[in-house]
Amino acid sequence: MLAVVGFGGLVLVTSLLSNNSTDVALDEQVNTVSEISIPADIPTFPMYPNTEVSNVRDTDSQEARDISVSLNTKATKKDIHEWYRAALSQNGWNITSDKNVAGYQIIQAEKDNLYTSLQTANGAEGDVVISQHLKIRK
Repeated sequence: MLAVVGFGGLVLVTSLLSNNSTDVALDEQVNTVSEISIPADIPTFPMYPNTEVSNVRDTDSQEARDISVSLNTKATKKDIHEWYRAALSQNGWNITSDKNVAGYQIIQAEKDNLYTSLQTANGAEGDVVISQHLKIRK
């Protein structure tokens, strides 16, 4: 049995079920969310390991392909910055800037036609969010 009750513009819908669960069949709607991922066709950029990708924006112009990535992790900002400093100092990468701007540590690096810039911020539930920009110059 279904009951609908109105309270000053608010409608309350409730289902009254008997104790016998075989009397009523409930349909469940399952919503699936497509997984957000970093494009597979980009060159290798150093990106902090064991993170969850929460956002990706990919744009292409005549000058460059720009990809902005948001990564969530439980790591500390200090550990993240140390990891990036090490990763962006090897395999042909060169750190071009590593400074604190308005309380945010921003690290920038280049390798051939590749450029990356990143910063960290506090996220929800104790996470740290890494905002990393990837650029492929044409």
